[in-house]
Amino acid sequence: MEQVTLRAKVPAARATPAQLARVAHVDSVPLYQQGVAAVLRRDPRTEWVGAATSAASAVNLCLSTRPNVLLLDADADPGAHLCRLLSGLHPDLVVVTLFRQSARSGGEVERARRAGARGFLPREIDPNRLPSALSTALENGFYLDPGISPLLKHSGHAKHEGDLLSRREQEVLGLIAEGMTAKRIGTRLGVSEETVKTHIRRILRKLEARDRAHAVARAFQAGVLSPR
Repeated sequence: MEQVTLRAKVPAARATPAQLARVAHVDSVPLYQQGVAAVLRRDPRTEWVGAATSAASAVNLCLSTRPNVLLLDADADPGAHLCRLLSGLHPDLVVVTLFRQSARSGGEVERARRAGARGFLPREIDPNRLPSALSTALENGFYLDPGISPLLKHSGHAKHEGDLLSRREQEVLGLIAEGMTAKRIGTRLGVSEETVKTHIRRILRKLEARDRAHAVARAFQAGVLSPR
């Protein structure tokens, strides 16, 4: 008698991103909100959870939808008060601030950073790059767009950070600024992920930085890193 083997049909596993960026958006221009929503909805790395036009509605939106990324237009948050409030209420929320070209200044970017922003984008960013930027900001805890980095000027009271860092530490810092994770940096440099993390800890200590985003910002300010 011929033996028949029955094979259960197992559905193929769906590939999912390491962490989906659930994005809320604060902007006073409805047309811009709609454009951002359309871009994020069609990318598998991002999920659009809603938009707000005021500080009060933004607070309610974050409480009700629990986003992990907040895209915040700087014009809608003069003084970065909302950024500071939401960063305090939701420590795990990655606030990414948009800066309009005509209103951008080093002072505005620094104010947002001090208020807790972890991502910095030009408002005129290419729509095709937006999902990637937000996903990177969530994954790495920061994102600094090349269009914003020139605004981080060297301050008169800054230390000579470049003299404090070894050549390998400067190399690691440069790759961090490109948005690479510790694992990817290790692969690029041919060292273990743990070795890269050791370099990062030393970089943070030497630059007196509280996190990677702060270290990159200080490095741009001091001229240790320069936009490509």
